[in-house]
Amino acid sequence: NSVFFSRAGLLRMAVAVALIGRDNSRLYTRVTDRERDDYEVQMFIHCTLDIVEDKLSKATELYLGLLTSNHKYKSFGFVTNTGVKFILVLSLANTTLKDTDMRAHFKRLHLLYTNCLSNPFYELGKPLKSRALDDACTELFRSTPSE
Repeated sequence: NSVFFSRAGLLRMAVAVALIGRDNSRLYTRVTDRERDDYEVQMFIHCTLDIVEDKLSKATELYLGLLTSNHKYKSFGFVTNTGVKFILVLSLANTTLKDTDMRAHFKRLHLLYTNCLSNPFYELGKPLKSRALDDACTELFRSTPSE
């Protein structure tokens, strides 16, 4: 399943994945090892949430597209029918993005998320612990070129 991420090459420069609950609680966050101690990426994710809220009021579909960018990162968003927000942070240097590819990657992340919810031991609203989601992010980050 992790091959899905490496084939397109689209997410090769991904630096973070965040799943945020409808109450803005963090359900899942993964950041590349290289960016782990960089609070800038954490702040970028936090600031992106405000933009998600703005886009939600005008959204006609679950995929929100490009949300924002700064000198280092750009973020894309997706929201579930239940209001869970998916944020994918990429390096600004990644210029090979296609909307159809991003939609496919969010669809895959959404499938992994719904699999987590299907776990009878998972408590709704609690942080997610999923080896499949971890593995998908690890594969996504493994392809990240060093800068």
